[in-house]
Amino acid sequence: MPAALAGPLERIRSALSTISLGQRVVIGLLTVGLVLGGFFFYRWITAPTYAPLFSNLASTDASAIVEELGAAGVAYELADGGATIMVPNEQVYDLRLSMSGKGLPAGNDTGYALLDEQGITTSEFQQQVSYQRALQDELAKTLESLEGVRTAVVHVALPEDEVFVSDEQEPTASVLLDLAPGTSLGSGQVQAVTNLVSSSIEGMDPEQVTVADSSGAVLSAPGQGVTAAAGDARSQMEQDYEARLAANAQAVLDPILGPGRARVSVRADLDLDQRNTTSETHVYEEGTPPISESTTTEEYTGNGAAVGGVLGPENQPDAAGGAGESSYNKESTTSNNAVGTVVETVEAAPGTINRLTVSVVMDEAVAGNLNQAQIQDLVGNAVGLDVARGDDITVASMAFDTTAADRAAEELAAAAEAERQAQLWSMVKTGGIALGIALLVLVVWLRSRRREYGEEDDYEPLELTDDVLAELDRIRIESTRAVPVADNAALELEAAERARVRGEIAAMVSEKPDEVAAMLRGWLSESGTGGKA
Repeated sequence: MPAALAGPLERIRSALSTISLGQRVVIGLLTVGLVLGGFFFYRWITAPTYAPLFSNLASTDASAIVEELGAAGVAYELADGGATIMVPNEQVYDLRLSMSGKGLPAGNDTGYALLDEQGITTSEFQQQVSYQRALQDELAKTLESLEGVRTAVVHVALPEDEVFVSDEQEPTASVLLDLAPGTSLGSGQVQAVTNLVSSSIEGMDPEQVTVADSSGAVLSAPGQGVTAAAGDARSQMEQDYEARLAANAQAVLDPILGPGRARVSVRADLDLDQRNTTSETHVYEEGTPPISESTTTEEYTGNGAAVGGVLGPENQPDAAGGAGESSYNKESTTSNNAVGTVVETVEAAPGTINRLTVSVVMDEAVAGNLNQAQIQDLVGNAVGLDVARGDDITVASMAFDTTAADRAAEELAAAAEAERQAQLWSMVKTGGIALGIALLVLVVWLRSRRREYGEEDDYEPLELTDDVLAELDRIRIESTRAVPVADNAALELEAAERARVRGEIAAMVSEKPDEVAAMLRGWLSESGTGGKA
């Protein structure tokens, strides 16, 4: 063993030989804990941070990339069911360049990249089909970026452009969405899908887009708008309005009866139809000059016999005859007056209340002395009741069944008590462990103190011979002062005697080490006391 290590190892062995078994156990446990903590900390600090290398990969591309990474010895992780490959963050860009040099991911040209493959010999039909495929792929990519949509398939039906057709067909589209597990699209999200698709295709109306999910539920269909599969907007609006009115009424009753002593139910019939009304009114103001005016006059003056007699075969001329003057005068006036025209267009917003019905039930245990007419007025004012509109309100007091509430309260109390007991036992366990550790440390400390100071009282005094006592006394004295030099013969005899006595002392130390150590500590303490004195 090297000399540089011999000294430290010897000191370590001597230090370990002086401590007790309990101290060794504690030191060993601490050492093991430090080693394990250091190991886990090292593993945590040296663990690489992973970042996506590629995502939304086809199975063939993912398999090829994994084979390349395995051959290169690069650590990787798979996510999203194998569609995403994660690699250490510091290697992402190098690996992307490396995989691109090997043609990975190969994939398929989609979207508007399909239009790059067309040549001068491409027919008009091929151009139309390629454009339609590119449009469908681009729309699918756009919809897949929505939260909760894993994959999207879009089919577009574009009518052919014809010159001599007056009634053109409208383009239509169908969308199939594969949603993530536990995800459902609301009416607003379905409306966003239909608007995205229709806005991307010229001449398409949002109502011409059909949306369905992978389970076969129709989310939107032509002529139906957003269906019940995506959430009924009408029902949701009515529910929100009813909940707001019920909360207003409940806020009035709770301070009077107490929380949980009254229930209010509101049913609102809303008219969510949107109407546009256009009215045209003609207005004439007195005194306004006419736009145009025309007058016609007829006059006649002449003389001659008047024609008379009875028609028929027996008609005979009047023998008396007749003669005189006659005149005729007629005048008519036509005026075109200026008339004002008022055109009024009214757009009625949806949400008009057709009728409200309110039901109020109170616990008769607290509502026995209340005036129900006052309660009815208070609740009616809180919800905005209009009797002329046909609204109705009913107020009644009945006995409430509090069995479920009492059981729930008992369960809550039991849960709180169990939690309190668990916390108490956790504190007891923690305190017990801490107390055990403290007792272990105290016992180890007391034993070390006892061995250091008071252990000599536990051993019986050694029975030593006079020679041994004299030699020990001489050694003790020589340790405190210098020994005078004697002649050689005396030194040789004395050395032999010392060797014999030391042999006996060595044998005694090997047989009774604790007693010898206690005695030596006593001598040393006496020597220290004497030196100080």
